[in-house]
Amino acid sequence: MSGLLPLIAAVLQLQGSTPATDSTRAFTFDEFYRVVATRHPVVQQARLLESIADGEVRQARGAFDPTLTAGWDRKTFGGTRYYDYVDASITVPTPFGIDVKIGYERTEGQYFAADRRTPSGGLLTAGVYVPIGQRMIIDERRNALAQARALREYAQGERASVVNKFLLTAAKLYGEWYEAHRRRILSHEAVALAAFRLNAVRRRVQAGDAAALDTIEAGLELQKRTVLQLEATVDYRNASIVVEGLLWNDRATPMSLDTLTVPSLDGLQAEPVDSARVMHWLSIAEQRHPTVRKVVAKVRQAESERHFAVQQVWIPNAELSYVPLGARDDGLGGLGDAVGASTDAKWGGAFKLPLLALKERGKFTAASGKLEQQRYELALARRDIAISVLTAANDLAALDSLLQLQRRAVVQSRLLRDGEQRKFEVGESTLFLVNTRERQVIDEELKRIALEAKYVSARAALAVAIGEPARVPDER
Repeated sequence: MSGLLPLIAAVLQLQGSTPATDSTRAFTFDEFYRVVATRHPVVQQARLLESIADGEVRQARGAFDPTLTAGWDRKTFGGTRYYDYVDASITVPTPFGIDVKIGYERTEGQYFAADRRTPSGGLLTAGVYVPIGQRMIIDERRNALAQARALREYAQGERASVVNKFLLTAAKLYGEWYEAHRRRILSHEAVALAAFRLNAVRRRVQAGDAAALDTIEAGLELQKRTVLQLEATVDYRNASIVVEGLLWNDRATPMSLDTLTVPSLDGLQAEPVDSARVMHWLSIAEQRHPTVRKVVAKVRQAESERHFAVQQVWIPNAELSYVPLGARDDGLGGLGDAVGASTDAKWGGAFKLPLLALKERGKFTAASGKLEQQRYELALARRDIAISVLTAANDLAALDSLLQLQRRAVVQSRLLRDGEQRKFEVGESTLFLVNTRERQVIDEELKRIALEAKYVSARAALAVAIGEPARVPDER
């Protein structure tokens, strides 16, 4: 028995104190989830994906910013001032492809081009540029904005995908921590019971009611259980360290896990998995799953690109411009009079049409193929997600049934152990059979604990399949 004492001392040193439920604080899965889902750096980094996408949208909207342009030219040669030319304008793009431009120009000097001649007070202009062919329905600017908005939707789906996968990993680690905690408590109870039985056997041997060989049997069993307790304690400490690494406060600083804090499955009781709930989960997944959201964003990008390409094949590139002119000497009213007259204005037009349109047709073919490809991807994604939801729901329902069966197995194994113990006390059984029955109880308890830990992971897996955070959403 001298070899047993160092093992017991090592266990007590690692354990610090005897596991006791009255001195511990439960750290439920819901509490753990809220801390991880709101404060962990991985979640914070994922949120930056949306910020980056918002920047892309803002950049695309910049194509519609009003633009102020101003220039001044002067030419002197041989002591003669040829000209001073001032030109300033404000261009206001609109979401409809029409550009409004207001300008002012003034020329002074002796030598300049005839088309630059202006009244002494300068010349005011206010005109519109209207596309009548390509770019009437959609142009480069509107296409870029549509692409950026779809990219933002893709970023939202990507953020949710990253967070969900991370929360699934975190839920599995919590389940392992819970399993290690329960194994540690069970191993402590097993050691305490074996030590009690060893003392009882010694008293029976001293009284002549049992053989001395039973002392060795009881001591060997205590030694085995002490080794298992040592392993369970180390596993629990390691699992606690891993879970502690997932905890951060609102100041982005790692949190410490109190030694008295233990996992708890309170609030995570089994819920029925019926056909109505499964259909509800499928409906949620089809709308909210990150993969669906990402592929839908790709489809919208491809639709915008194809829409932009189709007009380049069938519609010529044409534009009309009308810019009334008004002398600055007449005040702003002169410009108003010019608008109503057919003179004092600049008219313009442009027309461009590729005869074979090889480039445009190639772009249209590529855009159409990409759109069809994304539509197929969306159909496959929805099918795969439906399969994932159904299999995850089946796993959860099976675990629920297994847990119920395993709890009954634990009760039945305890009844057999208690019956064997009574037979041993009256001399109708052996200590070996009692220990065998007790090992069966421990094995059944370990199976139950493992199933409870798997249930946490199964619920998280179902949540990820649905596209919700790492727990089964409530019926709504």
